[in-house]
Amino acid sequence: MLLKLLKYDFRAMWKQFSLIWGAALVLALVNRFTLNTGRRIPVMGENASSLLAIAFSVVLAAMFVIAVIFVIQRFARGLLGSEGYLMHTLPVRSWQLVAARLICGTVTWIGCGMVAVLCPLIMAPVDWSEMIYLPWLNVIRGLIKHPDVILVFSEICLMIVSAIVISISLMYLAMSIGHLFSHHRKLVSVAAFIGLYILLANFYARIFLWNPVEQFIDWVSGNVHGAMLSVSAAMVIPALIFLALTSWILENKLNLE
Repeated sequence: MLLKLLKYDFRAMWKQFSLIWGAALVLALVNRFTLNTGRRIPVMGENASSLLAIAFSVVLAAMFVIAVIFVIQRFARGLLGSEGYLMHTLPVRSWQLVAARLICGTVTWIGCGMVAVLCPLIMAPVDWSEMIYLPWLNVIRGLIKHPDVILVFSEICLMIVSAIVISISLMYLAMSIGHLFSHHRKLVSVAAFIGLYILLANFYARIFLWNPVEQFIDWVSGNVHGAMLSVSAAMVIPALIFLALTSWILENKLNLE
């Protein structure tokens, strides 16, 4: 049943973001030919390229704002709002409904990130020989030369996905807490999000200063794989707790009135 829920969510996601992603990529391709006058475009150079960078920064920022709104609305309307009357009558558990929304939201944010990386590369091709001394390029070159390059990049991707999951799960729990109140639910949700974020930050600050944890960090820091997997686990574990609390609220305290 989870696969059917995902199919429904991905269809809604694709209807909205296929146009946004497609328009961003096509616009980047058009600007590649209209702004290139035959000379190489210097990195952070002429006024035209600077204005182009600013314009695309605005467009890409707007895309991410829409992605955040999409994740919030899909959860709020689908599980806490008017669509909840239908969704909660399906023969599925609450955690499956939450998991479907979480997976779809995670894929949405990853898609926006990929488009955000591709657009500047398509729009303003640069001479990579001029960028050979850039620090970030040296970092990438070092990663490529690493003997376990595939495993390292996989663990980097896992860290990124873990960060997205904990962010979305934090928003879900905050909205679920706000739903427990009869009035000013949106305001309570915002306050709950801020409170949970501060609580999580303080938890990390305290737990990482705990002596056994410090010793564990020192031990795994000597191994790049252990360090990245530990960071991912430090984000996934609280995310699972947030999702479990969200599912419990939906299953036991849901009020769609």
